[in-house]
Amino acid sequence: MPTSFVVFLIIAIVLIAIAAFRMGARISKAANRDDPTQKNTIPYDVCLAKNADAFNYGTFIDSRDGETYRTVKIGKQIWMAENLRFNAEGSFAPNGNEENVQKYGRLYTWTSALDIPSSFADESLTTDLQMVNRIREKNYKGIAPEGWHIPSNKEWEELVAQLKFKCEDLRSACIWHKPGKDSLGFFALPAGYRFNNGAFWHFGDRARFWSKDEYCNKANAFRFSITEESMDIEGIYRSDALSVRCIKNT
Repeated sequence: MPTSFVVFLIIAIVLIAIAAFRMGARISKAANRDDPTQKNTIPYDVCLAKNADAFNYGTFIDSRDGETYRTVKIGKQIWMAENLRFNAEGSFAPNGNEENVQKYGRLYTWTSALDIPSSFADESLTTDLQMVNRIREKNYKGIAPEGWHIPSNKEWEELVAQLKFKCEDLRSACIWHKPGKDSLGFFALPAGYRFNNGAFWHFGDRARFWSKDEYCNKANAFRFSITEESMDIEGIYRSDALSVRCIKNT
């Protein structure tokens, strides 16, 4: 047997072994993620109590429905430390279960979050310049309670500028598979999101929040997304239903 063929055969076997090892590692990682014994076991109430001790939370009562929200100052901004729960048309319970609302808030389409006609789900706001100018106002209220508003991309970016550990700073220590550091008291929970066809996705491992800003595509708007590994601001279909986190007027 030629030496060159033997060398080729050995190299091929080594490459196959490496590929098999990597695939096995990925399968093992996925299995561990789905294994109940590997999931986050920090109780929600314990996580919340720890935050209450660590941060100087304020409180706000929504006069529309009597819901009380924790608030937190981060840099020069004051945010609600909970997702909005106001039961508006075009809103849904996370993962389709009303029992999730108290903890995770509700999910809203973009038009519902901005409190504008649903026709703008696939129509550019430029067809109504008066509405464009209104939404571009500094403290555009949308569905937020009085004195609060739907954040813009610029306000999300200002929040991100306060971070030290990136997405870990915003994720709660509970619920997520990989506990967050929540070093600012933002307490982001993975409420997931809902597609227009009624399917719920990523409940338990992803958080998405609306921005008031329109994306370049007439059927899209910007959203702020947090996963266990990253965060970004990108466009998404307005007909999707996401969480709403309100920021106080300045």
